[in-house]
Amino acid sequence: MKPRDTLALRARRLLSQSARQLGTADPLDDVGEAIDEQLDVPYGEPTDDAPLSTHFSEQTPEQLNFVMRAAGQGVTGADRIASASHAMTHVVDRHFGRAARHWLDNQLEAIRSQDNGRGASWGAAFGSAFDRAGLAESYVHCEWGPGLMDALPAPLHRIARLALEAMPGLRPVIMSVRCGRAAGAQQLSFESERPLSLPALQPLMDQLGLAHRHAGLMSAVAFILGARFVLPAEAAMVTLRPLRQGVEMRLDVSLDAIPDLPSQLMALTRLQMSERPRSVHGMDRWLTALTPDGYPGPGTVSVLSVWVRPDLPARVALYLRPASLDPRLEGLRNRRPAEAPAPAPRAPEPVASQALWSSSAWLPVA
Repeated sequence: MKPRDTLALRARRLLSQSARQLGTADPLDDVGEAIDEQLDVPYGEPTDDAPLSTHFSEQTPEQLNFVMRAAGQGVTGADRIASASHAMTHVVDRHFGRAARHWLDNQLEAIRSQDNGRGASWGAAFGSAFDRAGLAESYVHCEWGPGLMDALPAPLHRIARLALEAMPGLRPVIMSVRCGRAAGAQQLSFESERPLSLPALQPLMDQLGLAHRHAGLMSAVAFILGARFVLPAEAAMVTLRPLRQGVEMRLDVSLDAIPDLPSQLMALTRLQMSERPRSVHGMDRWLTALTPDGYPGPGTVSVLSVWVRPDLPARVALYLRPASLDPRLEGLRNRRPAEAPAPAPRAPEPVASQALWSSSAWLPVA
């Protein structure tokens, strides 16, 4: 009998293959059980959103980083919150010790509350990053709920208030808890309900101590998007994370929601990073590692991210939906890159629900 083809089995194959090519630890040793539980869905069965996305960052080009969300009919937002927080607790307890687990439990308390789960729609997603030494970081992205503002730690609460006052068009949509080898952190993501002008970020960045990074962030985003300085409503998120050296600010752009994207988006991305050869090389290795056998490329790129810190100029990150997990791309197997057409477009969804696991145009290997 032919084995049942599931998203979980495909995700396992892809991540193991990618880990070998990137030279990282095999993620299945730590999150294989979570993959089996959250992605136990027949391949090809319709799902609300892409269940797994991979992530490239200039900051950590050597890592295998991915985020997943429980799929399947009947899975509720509360179920996703429970599964994501349980998976993160398990790996943090195993790798980072009792103190990290105690810290994590305190941060997840509000997320796990019955009131928060009752009103959840898409719920939560669980992510992890692996390098040569093993698990580098684990994180949960949780849908924003009415009781979460008061549960924010003081530094993040203060920053959130600053953002809401400086830019009335923002609204909180995702609260994230991250835990790595050395420290943990929380961050808050805001969706822009109005068209977002990149120059209009200046007042907020002034108050966050990032005034000297505004021009670089604006230039990087506009350059990659083909001289676009205004983003449509619900096409962008602003994510803020307090750090010891100040505040990290990240702008996420949902490419599905951007009309008339440049046809040479990846070429423009490479040009933006051209003065940083390590970043370009790391991105190319990542794209190659994530290309399944028989496919002309790794999949579909969904989100462009650009972030800054007081001590770090603008840097680029990308989210990608793997080809082998997308039934719409099944017909592209065994085609050369030049033969691979873009998948049929779909109606864009609000960035809050798609920024971490959606898809856009076909991305061939360079």
